[in-house]
Amino acid sequence: MARSKLVWAATSVAAVALLAVAVVFATSAPSATPSEQPPADTVDVAFEYLDGSGGNLADFVGTPVVVNFWASWCPACVAEMPDFEEVHQEFGDEVVFLGLKMQETNPVAAQDLIEQTGVTYLLGRDPDGSIFTEFGGIAMPTTVFIDARGEVATTHAGAIFARDLEDLIRRELLES
Repeated sequence: MARSKLVWAATSVAAVALLAVAVVFATSAPSATPSEQPPADTVDVAFEYLDGSGGNLADFVGTPVVVNFWASWCPACVAEMPDFEEVHQEFGDEVVFLGLKMQETNPVAAQDLIEQTGVTYLLGRDPDGSIFTEFGGIAMPTTVFIDARGEVATTHAGAIFARDLEDLIRRELLES
């Protein structure tokens, strides 16, 4: 019995000491302000346009970018595409819109969808989903808002339509 009390006491002392070290470390570590945060690596993300030419998000540094991950097999993606086109037309050259089609197995279906929706903004592909994964995508569609410095301002999972898309662009990319 005495031995179990001794083991319990030693374990308790060790746990308290470990907790104290963690608290001291956490409160004494310098905290970075947003301006001190290291820049995101988003400016070095290569992709391929639908015409086969190469592109990179670094090409757009200096202009905010809206990257929308979509697929023809995704009903929510299809539903939001006309709204993205509408907002793209509204903002013109002030904001770059880039749609990256995900894991598309049927290129004819994707092309038919593009023609059907009248999308004119830039379109590329993410055939293996690696860019989607790099941005932390968890649902389809996912939209990533990248500021003019090339840093992710916010990410939206799920469908987003014109009014909310405009609001997010103004709040996260143009007013910040």
